[in-house]
Amino acid sequence: MNIEALENLLEISKRRITNTETDFLREMYAGVEWKSRLILLKGCRGVGKTYMMLQHLKSSSDTSAYLSLDNIFFLSNSLSETVDALYKNGYRLFGLDEVHKYPKWSIEIKNIYDNYSDARLVITSSSALDIIAGQGDLSRRMDEYRMRGLSFNEFVAFEYKEELPNFSLEELLKNHAEIYDEYYERLDLSRKFNSYLKKGYYPYYKESGNKYHDRLQSVILQVIDSDMAAIFKIDYESARQIKKMLALIARIVPFSPNVSKLSRDLSMSRNSVLTYLDYLSEADIIYGLKSMVKSDSALTKPDKIYLENTNLLYAFDVASVNNGTIRETFVMNTMSRSGHVSTPAKGDFMIDEKYVIEVGGANKTFHQLSGMPNSILVKEGISKGAKGVLPMWMLGLLKTKR
Repeated sequence: MNIEALENLLEISKRRITNTETDFLREMYAGVEWKSRLILLKGCRGVGKTYMMLQHLKSSSDTSAYLSLDNIFFLSNSLSETVDALYKNGYRLFGLDEVHKYPKWSIEIKNIYDNYSDARLVITSSSALDIIAGQGDLSRRMDEYRMRGLSFNEFVAFEYKEELPNFSLEELLKNHAEIYDEYYERLDLSRKFNSYLKKGYYPYYKESGNKYHDRLQSVILQVIDSDMAAIFKIDYESARQIKKMLALIARIVPFSPNVSKLSRDLSMSRNSVLTYLDYLSEADIIYGLKSMVKSDSALTKPDKIYLENTNLLYAFDVASVNNGTIRETFVMNTMSRSGHVSTPAKGDFMIDEKYVIEVGGANKTFHQLSGMPNSILVKEGISKGAKGVLPMWMLGLLKTKR
């Protein structure tokens, strides 16, 4: 092993850890069992996985090393040999970034786990990574956490240094008046919520400025070209077809997919359409809503397709973004972070097989939810709630499931 190259790698590690700030921690940080020997943080590119890992490396009392596995160093040096060399020099905590870019990652990580009993590994990867599909059996060894973009609560804390509490859906329904009185006008939540919908989901919005949506679109295309290629072993033509599909989806979401029509429009087979929809869903680019009776199989058609969050709506087609699409996309994203979302018999969403939600504007009524128990109206364009009615902004305070 080239000692000089290893020293350069450690210099990068030291710089990255030293420059990491810990004044803002994501909500899920407290829910991660950091004492575990093998932790996987997975999520779409740009949601903050690497930064959270670096925050943990910085706060740990163990001697820590950050290693990005897409670094050129690992083209000629193995991960196992690198960890062995660092272990002999006292390192016990290893942050391994972009593991899906490293060939046979699962086998080497399994060997490291088995051969160094007092070493701990925190690894990051795309949300599409399937540890069961890896060649090494990591499922019994690994604690897995899926990371999403910033919630509205987190955005307010990150951008404005203001703390907002989290509430369960039951608490929002019961205490909506008190919550409005305490926070809405005092913290100017209407303006902040509208800002969040446009550019507050991916933490790098701060450094991107007015180029945020351009950068967001570029990042999503990178996910297809790089992350999907590494995980699903797709070639250039398949990546091009997936991007073509995404461009079509972005123009018409939310929609109930007609797979035969999509197949004709995109000149690809039915199975390819369903497989690529699953890839985009696994990568947290789209969200496929299904009923409770439908299988989670990749070849099961979703009932309705959304982009994963509202920021993507603006990134892909600002001109055509309408209030109805924004409303449904936000509610879907927020509710899916706090419970299981499925297709109801009536209404837009069913939550945890209990609550049925209809989403609409200020004049929306319960008419479409007639006869449905535990029905909730979520309205955009109102600031205060009522019995069974919540203003859309208030769902931004919903407690996230860990």
